[in-house]
Amino acid sequence: MLRKQWKRLTKMLAVLLCGALIFPATSGYAKPSHVHNTDLKELLVHNGQLEGEFSAEVKEYVVKTNEEELLLSITPVAVNAKVAVNGERVNHRKVVEVEVPSSKERVQIDIATPKGIKDTYTLFVEKGQDYDLKEVTLFQNGDGSVIEDYQLGFQKAEVMDGVKAYLMFYSKKDFYEVWDYMTGLTTEQIEQHLTSQEEGENKDKLYKISNLSYADGVGNTFRSGQVDVITGKPLNVGDYHAYAATLGENGVLGMTEADRTISINPYPTNLELLGSGKDIENYSVTFEQADDEKVTHYFLFYSSKGLTKLVEPLISGGDLEFLEELQRENRGKLLSLNEIGNEPVSFAPNQKTIEGNALGNELYYAYVTAVSEEKVLGSSKSLKMINTNTMPVPLETIGDGVGTLLPAGGATGDTDEYFNAIREAAGVERPRIAIFNSSRDSVDVAYDYYHLDDGPYLALETEFRDRGFEPVYIPLAIDTFDFVAYDEYFVNLVKSSHAVMLQGGDQMKHARSLLEDDGKPTPLLEAVQYVHDNGGVVAGTSAGTHVMSNPMFGVGRSFEALVINDTEVKTVADVPLTGFLDPTLKDNNFQIPGLGLVENILTDTHFDMRGRLGRLLVAMRDTGHEIGVGLDEGTALEIKGDIGEVVGENGVWILDASAATFNEKGTAPGFEVDDVMVHYLTEGDTFNLVTKEVIPAANKQEVDRSEDPLYESSNLFGGEYESTKSLLSFAKSSETEQVTTVKGNASDPVFAIQWAKNDVSKYYQSDEDYIPDSLASYKKGTVTNIRLSLWVE
Repeated sequence: MLRKQWKRLTKMLAVLLCGALIFPATSGYAKPSHVHNTDLKELLVHNGQLEGEFSAEVKEYVVKTNEEELLLSITPVAVNAKVAVNGERVNHRKVVEVEVPSSKERVQIDIATPKGIKDTYTLFVEKGQDYDLKEVTLFQNGDGSVIEDYQLGFQKAEVMDGVKAYLMFYSKKDFYEVWDYMTGLTTEQIEQHLTSQEEGENKDKLYKISNLSYADGVGNTFRSGQVDVITGKPLNVGDYHAYAATLGENGVLGMTEADRTISINPYPTNLELLGSGKDIENYSVTFEQADDEKVTHYFLFYSSKGLTKLVEPLISGGDLEFLEELQRENRGKLLSLNEIGNEPVSFAPNQKTIEGNALGNELYYAYVTAVSEEKVLGSSKSLKMINTNTMPVPLETIGDGVGTLLPAGGATGDTDEYFNAIREAAGVERPRIAIFNSSRDSVDVAYDYYHLDDGPYLALETEFRDRGFEPVYIPLAIDTFDFVAYDEYFVNLVKSSHAVMLQGGDQMKHARSLLEDDGKPTPLLEAVQYVHDNGGVVAGTSAGTHVMSNPMFGVGRSFEALVINDTEVKTVADVPLTGFLDPTLKDNNFQIPGLGLVENILTDTHFDMRGRLGRLLVAMRDTGHEIGVGLDEGTALEIKGDIGEVVGENGVWILDASAATFNEKGTAPGFEVDDVMVHYLTEGDTFNLVTKEVIPAANKQEVDRSEDPLYESSNLFGGEYESTKSLLSFAKSSETEQVTTVKGNASDPVFAIQWAKNDVSKYYQSDEDYIPDSLASYKKGTVTNIRLSLWVE
């Protein structure tokens, strides 16, 4: 009996085995070879969109959904695989439900086999509207050792409704830990995290940008002293993630990580160059060693290249053996830790540059690099320079001996007329021009702008050379002024130039670099004045124009300046050596001593592109200037003697307050003024700074007043060239008055701005078009003698 049953059983097994061989399984669950496979056969999102096609080899996906729960079908290749979602075991034969509590979640799917083999798929879930800033790009200026060496450029989010500001921050923590932290902050807590706060345990963690137009791809600089948003610690050795976020009324709306990380190797600090002369062995250095046990050696060398990122590639791929070879070639000096004491370390006799060249007539920088047993680490550069050049000889008379000032409103890079005017005013075919980039965050940033191309933007050296100049680099910056501003070589180098160019950036840094703490001129500023007094040209653009006045002003926004009605007073000593000088009250004006190159004029730049009419009016009263000059982008006022002539593509506003009546500074609820005389000039027009007379260019004709409807602006300070459109429309109309209101928040005062004209008011027009799209329906015009009054309704 048992024998018959055994025979029947073996027959059945044989039949089954033959069936399996004849009809092999097509489902992944039955293939014995897949028992230990950790791949997914299929991943379906039932109520969302999986970006891209699913492939077992791709382990990370973005999922978009509008639901509170994500419904997933997860099909592993192996029938016996164990599946876990966010650490919890799930039944993969059923639809898996995953909660999505916030607008950004990370879902981790783990596939494991009985033998412990494991693999992970990750879903980055984005729920709801897309408030994430786009194309967040990290830029580095300088050596990257401090946070203000870094910038973030970004574009606007897909959805901007409800966005009130942007936030910039960084952390060693990864995206989702930072996201959870940021979305857990209330608006009050976010305010406590801002770099503008003067006290509190969370201050200096977030940099807030209120101007939404700054999402234009151009770099926005992290604030000096800004710390890790999670740990509260300053930037140090290690890897950091940089983030940009959109901020709404109730908190953070979206967040994006930059395209790359900030990585800092151990490096020596406080490197100082000592010595003088034409022999390299006359020079030595002192420095503080890096506090890192990996460092076993230091490498001392020098180069004419003034940026760490230019010289580090020459040694960064090397090791100790490589540096020993460089030392044998006398291109550097390798120092063990026991060779470094409290005494200065000298260069080797006849030591060559790191590139292998002998010391020549040039400016050189000293470098010290930290080295481990395995590789080259971080480097530091001296602020002072090895100088073997001969002393420049100052020019006695330039051109006709009458100096020219050329303040411009910024964005002059494509304005040929501006550069032509500088060259022609210098009176020589190829003028030598001293380039001041002292408006930048550091000398490394200044060097970068001068020597290196940046995408579509040419290096200043290249740009000026291509435009017919012989450019001269002045290594003045807020971290080198105590050396460069008093150095005889650089003073004479400026005096030997036909022209000076004050570049854009931060005008407060220009002032800090060229003025003593009490506002008196340094020898280098006296050299700039020497160029002008001997018939040369002093030009400036943007910040370089602002700093020409004395006192100068800046930072404020028009509406806020009108409401606060009190320009703050700062000193040169208030300008920090790192970061920025900010007003005590957000978006308020403040004044500070300037260079005094233009007399009795208060300048403002990017004028109507950024709606700055209101802030200039307030600053004129508070600084005591009767004449205010608002320069549009791509436009300059060429001042020679008492005459200023407009050069460039847009307009120059002349505000004459000699007969105006102002209310008192600080009066609530806001600023008021009567009878400011307004003139608006375009290319070729002239203004007499003494007689106040405007002479239109020969290509303009007086225009009869028309019956066309007036331009009604919703915000004279809020859009591109809104005040210009309003003024031009009124000037050529038959109306004698126009009142426009400017509003802020519901609790803010409402300001009324009145244009008024009489028989002496004139409007002239040419046949030339404006370049800005916002002025496309207008011809270039000249407006004279329009009275402006402003009051609180």
